[in-house]
Amino acid sequence: MASSLEAPDIVSAEFAADPYSAYRVLRDEFPVLWHEPMQSFVVSRYDDVARAFRDPVFTTANYDWQLEPVHGRTILQLSGREHAVRRGLVAPAFRGSELQERFLPVIEHNARTLIDGFRAAGKVELVGEFSTHFPINVIVDMLGLDQADHVRFQRWYTSIIAFLGNLAQDPQIAEDGLRTREELAAYMLPIIAGRREKPGDDLLSRLCLAEIDGTAMSDEDIKAFVSLLLAAGGETTDKA
Repeated sequence: MASSLEAPDIVSAEFAADPYSAYRVLRDEFPVLWHEPMQSFVVSRYDDVARAFRDPVFTTANYDWQLEPVHGRTILQLSGREHAVRRGLVAPAFRGSELQERFLPVIEHNARTLIDGFRAAGKVELVGEFSTHFPINVIVDMLGLDQADHVRFQRWYTSIIAFLGNLAQDPQIAEDGLRTREELAAYMLPIIAGRREKPGDDLLSRLCLAEIDGTAMSDEDIKAFVSLLLAAGGETTDKA
């Protein structure tokens, strides 16, 4: 029996104001929905989403238009041995006791610094004054970049996240995202070249030095990974 309900518009103001009611309608009535403005299918049931991640009939080709315009080509777009090698290059830097010993002081320092900014006030708007800034500052410091550029990276992070969430295709948001890609590249590529010449004891240097069976990450690979790290590492903490 056909449903009498209308499919929620996931780019509408109503959806933004109350997405959870729309999610219920999607799961119950429109578990696989063609969304014309995005030229994409929206899949909303857990089992279907899980299958899409595992079944080889589905690919990561959608990332070519979703992620690459703002990040460059990232590990998320790769598959097979190419993906395995790239994952093998970056994974050691993000696991084990060495990660904790090397970067826990960076994390604690940034937490204390932000808290000191509002400690005496007796109150805080936690998202705006802490959680939005905390992950980006930590990432910048872990990479061994200039702490004076925390604000610049915060702006780039905000622009990237807006671009990735720009379902309504606002031209200004799209333009800002593409400009951010160029600005980040102009900033990062000379630094990456410098770390290859004179590596330090930081995450960026480890990425520059990583090698598996003669394969290393190119400067562009590393720049794209840094951009992806800002979005993935920043938004998870920020939104949580």
